[in-house]
Amino acid sequence: MQRKRIILGVFVFAIVTIIAYLLFHELFKLEEGISVIIALALGIVAEYVYRKKG
Repeated sequence: MQRKRIILGVFVFAIVTIIAYLLFHELFKLEEGISVIIALALGIVAEYVYRKKG
């Protein structure tokens, strides 16, 4: 069961990070570095919320 939570947590992190990067870089036309930093921060927050909820 623990392995499943870890895999799902990584999956949540990856999906949120990729979508956030594409959103900020392509839609809002932010610079690449800023988009990466924001996307990573959102991915970390999403995984944290997922782990706290479960």
